[in-house]
Amino acid sequence: MAKDYYEILGVSKTADKETIKKTYKQLALKYHPDRAPEDKKNEYEKKFKEISEAYAVLSDDEKRKKYDAYGHEAYSQGGYSQQNPFEGSDISSILKDLFGSSFFGGRDYSDNYEEYEGDDLQYKLTLDFNDAIFGCVKEIEIKKDTICKSCDGTGAKNKEFTQCSNCNGKGRINVEQRTPFGTIRQTRTCSSCSGRGKMAKEECLNCSGTGIINKKTTIKINIPAGINDGQVLRVRNEGNESPSGRNGDLLLVIKVKPHEIFTRDGDDIRMNLDITFSQAALGCTLSVPTLHGETKIKITAGTQSGTILRLKNEGVKNISSYRTGDQFIKINVKTPKSLSKEQKQLFKKLSEIE
Repeated sequence: MAKDYYEILGVSKTADKETIKKTYKQLALKYHPDRAPEDKKNEYEKKFKEISEAYAVLSDDEKRKKYDAYGHEAYSQGGYSQQNPFEGSDISSILKDLFGSSFFGGRDYSDNYEEYEGDDLQYKLTLDFNDAIFGCVKEIEIKKDTICKSCDGTGAKNKEFTQCSNCNGKGRINVEQRTPFGTIRQTRTCSSCSGRGKMAKEECLNCSGTGIINKKTTIKINIPAGINDGQVLRVRNEGNESPSGRNGDLLLVIKVKPHEIFTRDGDDIRMNLDITFSQAALGCTLSVPTLHGETKIKITAGTQSGTILRLKNEGVKNISSYRTGDQFIKINVKTPKSLSKEQKQLFKKLSEIE
């Protein structure tokens, strides 16, 4: 019985490629064999093969034109052309495009060797409070992959190569796989030479033919002023090195040690200041520490415990702008735990007056 590819996909004969692709995606997700109930495995496989065959034809301009002219006979045994509807169509690429990953599973060799990149590395860096506030230069030692200097990352002794016998120097090989909708031919990167088309005549003794040596490396890092606890500083190209692509990055996870006086609140600095009853009642001028040195503040007469004073622009310079935070001082009126004889007399006299 002749198949109507338009009917199978549920689209009109005038449907454009985007409509066909969208419809196929919906049906492929619905009838994917991996989603089939146990009692409907065969039914789902048959339907999946059917919609995939329809998509392979209707998504290709030349095949669609031939199908519109001769119908399904163009692809049936004894028909006009006896052409396989999947011929010249890389179904795995179609499914990868639609589903975002290789339908067949396993390693994907579709990328070229030259595109492989070094991995990112993560390192926890502990800073003193002031180093985080004002910035600094740090030297750290990490263990990472580095390009072998003896062979310049080629893995070959004296940089001498022979043609890869597995792919005959092409860097890619053709493979066939059996799928629910027939045997599919794919082109993959040669796993023997990783797509280079050549292999080392003799392996480099320094790196055992890998082109990479994992070793301890010292890196000098510029820490920007204003970086905060928990932030991640990305240092470009300081991760694992790659002989065939860009290096990975180094991700520094920042941990800031606490300060004995100050606490940080974003770009602001906070601190507590204890004063006596007499200082609170009569008022006074006191010297207080800031990030930038000592400064004087005025305590007005009658200041209550819990009062917060603000020192403008005495906080932290924002790491990504010109803004500078403020310093906030919380006043704590300190109650003496023990009194001298003279102090007791004075407080008793004050009590009588009150």
